Amino acid sequence: MNYLDFFVAVLLANAIPHFIFGLAKVRFLGLFGYTATGNICYALFQFAIAICLFIYQYGIAKLFANGFVLGTMLVLLLYFIFGRLLLVRFQKK
Repeated sequence: MNYLDFFVAVLLANAIPHFIFGLAKVRFLGLFGYTATGNICYALFQFAIAICLFIYQYGIAKLFANGFVLGTMLVLLLYFIFGRLLLVRFQKK
């Protein structure tokens, strides 16, 4: 493991709560402020940086061979795709 692996993991893991708090409209400090839109943008920014760092370090072919990164990316992508739907469906009114 090297320092880029550490930063990839930190960025992917940190993107998940920022995205969830952004969807739920919870005030949570991110790079782009306290707003829901700012947190969603920050999550997407972290996701993009993490993927770029991983591809820089190992190449795009290794992206699909690394189970930890692939699993984390899958969870985050599922939140990106279904997060709003799940929040609307299961949030108490």
